[in-house]
Amino acid sequence: MNEIIRSGTALLPYAVETFPPELNASTPGKPVTATLKVVVGAGLTRSVRCDRLTVKLRIGEGAAAWTGNRTALDSGVVGGESPGQGDGWTKYDGYPEGDWQVFEFEPTTTAVFDGNWRLTLNVFHIEVNSAPGWAEFQLVEKTSTGGTTSDKVTNAQVQKAPSAFIFHSFHPKDLLVGNGDRATLLWQGTQDAAYTMYWGETHEELNFGPDQPFGQWRSPELHTPTGFMLQARYTEDGKTYERTLTTTVSVIKPDLELRHLTVNGTLTAKGAVTAEGALTANGTLTANGTLHANGDVNAVAAAGTVRIRELRGPYGVALRVNSNTEFLVNNTVTVNGNINAKGGLTATENNFVRIRELRGPYGEPLKINSHTQFLPGNDVTVNRMLETKGLLRLSGPTELLGQPQSWSLTWNTSRTFTAPTSGLAIGHVYCGGGNRNPMVTISSEGRTTRASALKFNGPERLGYETAVLGIRKGKSCTVEFKDSGGDSGSGWKSAWFIWIPFGAGSLSL
Repeated sequence: MNEIIRSGTALLPYAVETFPPELNASTPGKPVTATLKVVVGAGLTRSVRCDRLTVKLRIGEGAAAWTGNRTALDSGVVGGESPGQGDGWTKYDGYPEGDWQVFEFEPTTTAVFDGNWRLTLNVFHIEVNSAPGWAEFQLVEKTSTGGTTSDKVTNAQVQKAPSAFIFHSFHPKDLLVGNGDRATLLWQGTQDAAYTMYWGETHEELNFGPDQPFGQWRSPELHTPTGFMLQARYTEDGKTYERTLTTTVSVIKPDLELRHLTVNGTLTAKGAVTAEGALTANGTLTANGTLHANGDVNAVAAAGTVRIRELRGPYGVALRVNSNTEFLVNNTVTVNGNINAKGGLTATENNFVRIRELRGPYGEPLKINSHTQFLPGNDVTVNRMLETKGLLRLSGPTELLGQPQSWSLTWNTSRTFTAPTSGLAIGHVYCGGGNRNPMVTISSEGRTTRASALKFNGPERLGYETAVLGIRKGKSCTVEFKDSGGDSGSGWKSAWFIWIPFGAGSLSL
């Protein structure tokens, strides 16, 4: 473990880790000896004066204690040698204080932590006891931001997993895979633990059997470098212990997604190039394959010229003008085939555009794909779908034909439906019990959003969270309500699902 902890009253942050990094309770045949390491001042953004630091370990044979042998413990301190850092720190022999063993560390002169240096406190030779649980410790700092220093306490704990819970060596079989290939991830651990794989915004609960051997998993096809996180959960005597490992797989010639790309020289594309927005080249743009531009293709240089040998439509048919095009005034443009205008088609200087019949690109009734103005006072009726790929501006009132619907979700279940219209799927989760983490997850078309109402003990920390996902008409959507912390009980938590349609049609859930 390597965890940054802070308390509400303490001024100093602490980075805590142990060696071994993950602790197990001892057994007669496999005793565990550990070291606790506390790094002081990590991530600090202000100056804090300090006259003393104290580390207290819980002693005993229970689940909340570290060890029953307090006499074996020893301590050490590293850092703080320079002026302003304490001019050297003294560590004192540990002494008992009830159920605690206390280790004190004092600087020669008042130390000032400012984020530019670190002090490391160690407690060695911890003979970990045999009771799984969470070992407690306290960090006491005598600090201030100015004036007299005073004691401030930070309470913390470290997981001691049962000796049967093992999880390590998570890594890819191959660090580098080809674009579109799948990676094989390997690990070692306790087979009867529950495992969840996370990557991107997706996760998968792993189930092992003849077709899925334990200790390995095949990823989906990868097109970009991808990070993976594997979480193991092991339950014993009603308590759930968690461990998490991460790894990364690189991709040869990965796909790139960029916000801006400026090309000042030659850009050569050996395959199809698709531009969803404006495509601008200040130099030569050469495409050995098909060049598709769903937005504008502009010649931006002074007196820039676009030279085209022959204009053809996507299937070799007559020219289709898909954006705004200006021709020289007084020149005649003759088109022997079709003119398909996805932008404006305007007759200027009192000229007329004579159209015998308006049809779509495949003979279907007219589709209006750009800005269109109608005479004032006239009604426009559309008996089929009205689709706009740009702005739809309404100056008058609008009406929502469909009524919002809501359901109470059943604990530890998932429901799947097909959207009768496009709309918003809203999940709301509530937690009123301590140390529980109920979660509502909404998924559709490979997209997932979730809301987790984490609740700690105390009436002031009630948990309410909401997840929202837009759903397209006719697409499948799944709503799931469960507890990510492993709590199998249904009490102290509730969830609701709300459907707001963008049209007429009710939803069956």
